[in-house]
Amino acid sequence: MAENSRSGNPQPSVVWLKNGKVVDEECEHALNDKIENKLRWPRISRQDLNSEFTCQASNTKLMDPRQASVMLDLRLAPLTAIISALEPILVADRRYDLLCTSSGSRPPARITWYRNDKKLPKMKPDDTKENSTTSEITFVPTTDDNGKSITCKAENPSMSQMAVETNFILKVVFAPIVSLRLGKSIDPNGIKEGDDVYFDCHVKANPPSTKLTWYHNGLTLNLNASARTMKSDNNLVLQKVSRNVAGRYACRASNSEGESFSNELGLRIKYAPGCKTDRVLVIGASRGESMEVLCEVDADPPAKSFRWKFNNSGETIDIAPERYNSNGTASVLRYTPVADLDYGTLSCWATNGVGEQSTPCLFQMVAAGKPQSVHNCTVRNNTEGAVDIQCEPGYDGGLSQIFVLEVYAENVDAQEDGEVLYRNLTDRTSPRFSLGKVASGVLYTARMYAANSKGKATPVTLPRFSFPSSENQMGFGVEVFKVSPMLITTVSVCLLLVLLAIIALIRLKSVHNRKRNSRQPPTGDKQVIVQQRSNGQVTTSILEADTDPDLIQVKYDPSDALDPRSNGGGAIQFTGGDPRNPCAGWIATAAGPSSSSCTGTLQRKTAAANERLQQPVANDGRRWDDVSPKPFSTSSPSGRSDRTQRGGHQGETHDVQQLHTGELRDSTDDANCEDMVFGRVNEFQYLGVMSSVKNDRSTEIGIELK
Repeated sequence: MAENSRSGNPQPSVVWLKNGKVVDEECEHALNDKIENKLRWPRISRQDLNSEFTCQASNTKLMDPRQASVMLDLRLAPLTAIISALEPILVADRRYDLLCTSSGSRPPARITWYRNDKKLPKMKPDDTKENSTTSEITFVPTTDDNGKSITCKAENPSMSQMAVETNFILKVVFAPIVSLRLGKSIDPNGIKEGDDVYFDCHVKANPPSTKLTWYHNGLTLNLNASARTMKSDNNLVLQKVSRNVAGRYACRASNSEGESFSNELGLRIKYAPGCKTDRVLVIGASRGESMEVLCEVDADPPAKSFRWKFNNSGETIDIAPERYNSNGTASVLRYTPVADLDYGTLSCWATNGVGEQSTPCLFQMVAAGKPQSVHNCTVRNNTEGAVDIQCEPGYDGGLSQIFVLEVYAENVDAQEDGEVLYRNLTDRTSPRFSLGKVASGVLYTARMYAANSKGKATPVTLPRFSFPSSENQMGFGVEVFKVSPMLITTVSVCLLLVLLAIIALIRLKSVHNRKRNSRQPPTGDKQVIVQQRSNGQVTTSILEADTDPDLIQVKYDPSDALDPRSNGGGAIQFTGGDPRNPCAGWIATAAGPSSSSCTGTLQRKTAAANERLQQPVANDGRRWDDVSPKPFSTSSPSGRSDRTQRGGHQGETHDVQQLHTGELRDSTDDANCEDMVFGRVNEFQYLGVMSSVKNDRSTEIGIELK
């Protein structure tokens, strides 16, 4: 509201203008000839901010009107508060930057952050502009923040009652947080055998855990009702516990964010004493011999007291406490039998905070001495050629006994006398022993005796025995015989002389065969000879089958795979398959009525690998892709440029050039192992090849003609 008054002559008119527009021109007369115009503005809005209100008075057009203006300023409350840069799902213990922007406040708003009702600190000042404010904070959510709200509150400092705020409900995910504790009603120091026990595995997780696993002493616990170990929700139930289930327990929970182990919780189970051994101990004692009988028990808590009793066939006697000493785990009784009635059964009981042991520890007191000797001993050779020795046991002296066998062999060294210990064997159950195979021609002596804690019986010496059979030389003779160094030297020299003689004979035969192969082959039965020269070239010749005594006649065997270099110069049946040459996978058989031609078949045995070879191939460039036998034939091997027939595809023949020098070359530029017809030249293998003989140093491989 505004009020304006003026006076003048003639009487003026007074009007109100807002931003140059008339908004009120009603005038009122006041005292003293004053003219007033009161402006009442019903509702001020944000649109009126900085509006100019002007009061204007005029009474003639001859003069400019008189006026006065006022500028309207407003205090405005903030309109908005918006949280941004916040992910819908947060991970616990991860850092996030939060932004809140407020607008519409005049002067600029003040922004405050809250987590639930707790104010959060700001690390840097707000960013303030003309009518907006931006605030940024760093926030690290915890597992406890899940479900809480983050609030941004904006307020005009002079209009705090008109603040605006916005909030965001936090959804925080995290791996399980696991803790283990005993059931509320269970006293951890009062658990004893037969009680029921349960554990509570408390799991805090978001999202909820999907798997819960229990552990006992670091190992996964198998849950089953028969073992009285069960799981109910997050509880582990142990029914009628025994001492065996005592130990460390833990649980593990997992969800999509990870897995976590709980703390380990020890379970102590108290139990009444029990014997450490569940059998009756036999104690042998002679009359007048003082013994200390040890009674050991297992108990939790430790035993507080012990008591002893003696029982024989006639009476039961309580033993006075002064005759034994006790501690928490054992009691030692001093006992001396002096008459037959002092032999019987000693019983021992222990008592602790849980109770007295239900079954006593028992000790059988027996009159004891050394065992008697074994008897009825035999020595025999079993079906496997091994020596077995067995006897009948004697009286054990009232104590458990063992049996010992000592076997001595006659010393074969002429420079030493006496016997050598061959075997020393022990058996805890019976006097039966197996020596295994023994050396032939050696005399053995065996002695056997029994022993117990009181001593050993008189040894029994068995009759001497030996085995002359040569089969037994594979046995244990190495443990008895000593080989003379002179004998070793003599045998070595003999073997060396024999080896040198064999080498000389082989060299003589090799020279003889090379000379025979340099001659022109005669007519008659034929043998194909394939020669590998020192320079890698291959030639062949046809020899009379019965003219050379060094020719080895070997029938064809498809399974053979012979290396020509190991032939030693003799002519043998040749097949492919050199293990060092994956391409040499061909076999050949040949036949020929005369020296002018040879026919046969060729068959591939193995797959071939790609590599360039020196070899003849079918001149039409076709390859053999099957493994069936391929026929081949040869013309006279004596010409310089003979044409030799080679098998191509099954049922066909093709010509391949054969050079008079014996060198066999690939007739195409793209030969590989799939082009191979007969074999491989440069790896000492060649199959079914016919060519003229060249008198040169070579290795001979023959194919027998039929």
